Amino acid sequence: MTKKLLFVFSFILGISNFHATHKIEEEPQSLLYCDTNAPTGVQMSNITLTTGTVTWTADPNTPDNMIRYRIPGTTFWMTGTPVSGQNSFTITGLQPCTVYEVQVSKTCITQGTWSNPIFFATTLNYCTSASTDTTMMHISNVTVTSTGITTPMVSDSGASNYTDYRTDVNRRIKFLVGSVGNKISVNHTWTGTPGSITVTAWIDINGNGIFESNERVLVANNVTSAAPAVSIFSIPGYPTLPASVVGGCGVAMRVISRQTFPTDACGTFTYGEVEDYGVDFIDLTLGVEESLKSKKPEIYPNPASDVLNISGISEAADYEIYNAVGQKIDEGRVSNHQVNLNHLSKGVYFIQLKDKEKVTRLKFIKK
Repeated sequence: MTKKLLFVFSFILGISNFHATHKIEEEPQSLLYCDTNAPTGVQMSNITLTTGTVTWTADPNTPDNMIRYRIPGTTFWMTGTPVSGQNSFTITGLQPCTVYEVQVSKTCITQGTWSNPIFFATTLNYCTSASTDTTMMHISNVTVTSTGITTPMVSDSGASNYTDYRTDVNRRIKFLVGSVGNKISVNHTWTGTPGSITVTAWIDINGNGIFESNERVLVANNVTSAAPAVSIFSIPGYPTLPASVVGGCGVAMRVISRQTFPTDACGTFTYGEVEDYGVDFIDLTLGVEESLKSKKPEIYPNPASDVLNISGISEAADYEIYNAVGQKIDEGRVSNHQVNLNHLSKGVYFIQLKDKEKVTRLKFIKK
């Protein structure tokens, strides 16, 4: 009897060991090695007015990820579709000319740690263009006189390979829809003996983010320091000028000065300079205020040294300043449309503006 009981006990124990062993062997490999650490290498690319693609460093042991994004300052996170087996996700349906923050986490049985936030703004991203050497000459002044606009845009500048003035409200250019007789003038400063250069300017009339050949408003060859490059041009009416760009955002004018004639508005070259300017189209039949009703708060100068000027906000606006990794380092009330930057070290920052129910986040550089 004892031998029979011992046999039964051994048999049951053997079955239990078999099931335990079988369970371990069948355990998904990912559950043994996956982790919940925050993903690394998070960045944004392919940004448009309504979309943006977030990518991160792939972890083959933890292939499942989750994305979330929101307008900074708001409490509600929008969550993207869970991503499995790839390290990118395209966010769609975003608001034009709006700053967003996005984070990525791994999912491994439980929700992992969220990555540091990455901030990006939905805007028209134009092709890059710049010189590599400004020792021969550089653009020293761009003046645009717009028909029907009282004050011309005057931009004096020093030497640089490329300067983006699109966020500088003092350098924004306004055109009336269907206007004729608009004028652009470009002056240069030379080092040494002046030679001859080509000066070209484009305006993205159709707002598609491409400077096309039929959008050139200035083409001047054999330009020297003796005389500026000048052009008189028209701004088309509807439908050549899409109604969507009136009161919109992101449309730009690009000015290129270089030794040789450019085939397009993209790429690098040796001697010269490139400057980009923001453009507003105004329809007088709607009224100036209505045609510019979607204009966003803007900051200038950028880079800034001591004071950051802010337009498009009320005097009751509050601000918060974050460093490049998303840490809040300052806050207060905007005074006389200005924020003092003397206490900041050199670097890249984000300023978040809270004006009544409206929240805007903009990037600036302290120099």
